[in-house]
Order: sequence, then C-alpha cells, then structure tokens
Amino acid sequence: MVNVRPAEARDREALDALFRHARAAIARLGIDQWQDGYPEPELIAGDIARGDAYVFESGGALAGYMTAMLDPEPLYDAIDGRWHCEGPYLTVHRMAIDDGFRGRGLSVRMLDFARDFARSHGCASVRADTHRGNCAMRGLLEKCGYLLCGEVRYPVAAGDPVRVAYELPLEEK
Repeated sequence: MVNVRPAEARDREALDALFRHARAAIARLGIDQWQDGYPEPELIAGDIARGDAYVFESGGALAGYMTAMLDPEPLYDAIDGRWHCEGPYLTVHRMAIDDGFRGRGLSVRMLDFARDFARSHGCASVRADTHRGNCAMRGLLEKCGYLLCGEVRYPVAAGDPVRVAYELPLEEK
C-alpha cells in the first residue's frame, strides 16, 4: 500500500538521501542529468513551501518524491515542437524513487497520482520533460500514455540542456 501526502520540512533529511541515490542511479546510466547537484536542497525547500512537493510512502518508509505544479512552467513556452492541449496543465518535475522501491510499479503509481490530481484541479493535461538520454523515464512516460511533443531547453550549468517534452491529454470522464 502506497500513501501519498504533501512533503514537509521534516522530510528534508530523507529527501536529501533520496536525491543523492537518484543522482548516482542516473550517473550509472551514463546520463549527465542531475550531476551538478540538482535538485538543490533550497529548490526542494521551495517546492515544499509552495505546496507543490509530494512524498510517496510504503511501510512507513519514504519511497518516492515528485513535484506537481499547477503554475505554468515558463520554459515550456519556448518548446521546439508543439503541445497537444490548450488550457491549464499540471507539470511533473523532480520525480525520484528510492533504490529499494525500484521495479515495484511505484513510478506508474506516481504518474497516476499526477493524472488524478490534474483532473481534480480542472487541468487539460499533464506535462513533463526528461533528459533525452533518460530512456527509462521516456519509456515510462510513453507507457503511461504521454505523447512526445518536442524539446525544451534548460539553463543548466553543465551537461546537455535539452529535455524531451511530453504531454498527457486528459479527457473528461
């Protein structure tokens, strides 16, 4: 059973460890994403303060984290490609899963949460992006019905600034 709740300041130590492990897992895949210390503790603190941060727990342990933002992502305005939907959208950022919970379907559960959260807030879609070399995340998004929309660029200090952008249109049900 997975419990989802807003992240709190008391989660910071566990989140620091989660992101350290996530950076190592990405590095093992040979991807330069997140290798410059991203996401910084101050960024996560901001996510928590805005109420955009969610933790996923299983058996009392912190299993995963994601940012679910209802505010528009400014960098998405300059997409090289096109979005499929007009109107408000939810943006998924900073999705990470603890090593001990990989391969248990948690990532799908997290994206299901984002979809349901977006629907409950009247969004037309869910948008996300990932490093173009992150085949695992790209495969997950496509498995969950996200459509490839194009590329966006991030002002990163090091590594590839290009991210592949995806969108999940939400139909009224």
